[in-house]
Amino acid sequence: MIRSKVWRELYALFFLDFTKFKNYIKDAIHHPGKLVGLLIQYGLQFVWILPVIFFNSDEPRAVWALGLDVVGAVIMAMLMLIFFAGMNKASVKYAPGQYSMADVSFLFPSPISQRTVYAWSMLRQIGSSLYMMLLVIIYLPFISSLTGLHMDASKLVYSSVTIIVISILGSALNFFIYSISHRFGMGKIIKLSIRLVTVSLLAYTAWGTFTADNIWEGLLTTVNGPVFASIPIIGWAKTLIMAPFIAAVSSPLPLLLELIAVMVAIVALSIYFAVDYYEEAIGVTEWVKAVSEGNMQAVQAAADDGKTKRKKVRHVDIEWRAKGPWAFVWKQAVANKRASKFIILGWDHVFMLTIGIVLGIVSSGNFDNIAGFAIVYAVMYATMIGVVPVGLQYELRKQYIYMFPGKPVYKILAVNMLSSIKAVLRSSALILPIWILAKLNINQALSIWLFLISIDIMTLFSAVAGHMILPSYDAKNVLYVYMRMGVQALSMLPAILLAVIIGIAMHSMVAAFYAFAVGALVALTLLLYISEKLFARLEMR
Repeated sequence: MIRSKVWRELYALFFLDFTKFKNYIKDAIHHPGKLVGLLIQYGLQFVWILPVIFFNSDEPRAVWALGLDVVGAVIMAMLMLIFFAGMNKASVKYAPGQYSMADVSFLFPSPISQRTVYAWSMLRQIGSSLYMMLLVIIYLPFISSLTGLHMDASKLVYSSVTIIVISILGSALNFFIYSISHRFGMGKIIKLSIRLVTVSLLAYTAWGTFTADNIWEGLLTTVNGPVFASIPIIGWAKTLIMAPFIAAVSSPLPLLLELIAVMVAIVALSIYFAVDYYEEAIGVTEWVKAVSEGNMQAVQAAADDGKTKRKKVRHVDIEWRAKGPWAFVWKQAVANKRASKFIILGWDHVFMLTIGIVLGIVSSGNFDNIAGFAIVYAVMYATMIGVVPVGLQYELRKQYIYMFPGKPVYKILAVNMLSSIKAVLRSSALILPIWILAKLNINQALSIWLFLISIDIMTLFSAVAGHMILPSYDAKNVLYVYMRMGVQALSMLPAILLAVIIGIAMHSMVAAFYAFAVGALVALTLLLYISEKLFARLEMR
């Protein structure tokens, strides 16, 4: 009787999701613009393989000596970030964000069991992971072609199945950790344990890196060594994903079966504990709806309610006040102090200071290596910020920002003032120890410092301009993310071109950094002008 009821509930959930998907397809067919957007959104994921398809030579490519180690290190880093970050967050809260307000109104009050709804969410995870599996099947041969590594295509099935397994396992593990953390009051112990393991692994990585003759090879050898490979779930998943490239793994089937067995056990336990699943799902769904509508009062109320439940509400007061558009600076200062006790300082500054100390020690005063790191960091940071919300993103949804007196440019500057100051401090925290420990001259240190500040602030204000031009809040829309990044790249293009021209003409990286800073200043002025004009068109006069 119970079994037949579960099957009926699963069938009902399948029918609901199938109907949603069918209507989504019909809507896309009847709206060509949406259909083209979807094709571009998902088609861009495959654009990187086109050069290999059309320009690949028939001649065998020389094997990249470190290719296998680099691929393994990247996969290991991604898996550790996904699992450790997810578990660390799950020890405090769980955010099932795949539901809508329609589900809250109709699905949750239905007679369908919470455990069945949660079990169906795990089955849905299989469908969502099929796309990732397709990307893996396509991109692993692409990596093989680029690196010259031999790939056993027959083992791609292990990589594909592993992607599905870890997708389900990651979600189930997070909910399981959240459940036992709150049901048995083990949240602090679990969070501390996760952080201790993370710090231990980072310390071991640093030790293996700096004790090797070659730092780069030492890092790769450590991350791909037996210690990381023996980490349950993460080490197994990395080995299985790389199975097509590792000849030593003759039969990955036993390892895959172990991973599947762990997944089944964790999923079963998480389903057993899914008796308060709706409580978290409703809260997250209401929060997402409030953000999408720009109802920041509801967002703040939800945040305060969550803090009240955890008894961590911090009442703060700042002595200084600001008037007019600069009141937004005071507002952000209050939010920062409530969140981290400091107005402009944070853990990101401590992290950058640590990176600067390490780089200053290992660089041995080599300016070219430091400059290369600065460029890599700038590219990675700009790419990351392209998908992260900025201050103006939410403020633009509030009507009062357009009603308050004051020039639009002052409002834009005020909203992003503290973020800009934090950017200056972040670059200073990175460069100061490098300047001292690597013994750079003042000209070299100043050029890199100005370059990093320019990148940081340009990224911030180009994101502001992107939000003004493309005021969309669909964070799941990859096409929108690419369009934002396109606006960002276009705004930085003049500074990049000027830096390249000056650097080549003068054969100096220092001159290139200075040129970029000058070009960024001009581009920033233009960005503010464009943003002000767009902002002014929305003001209520």
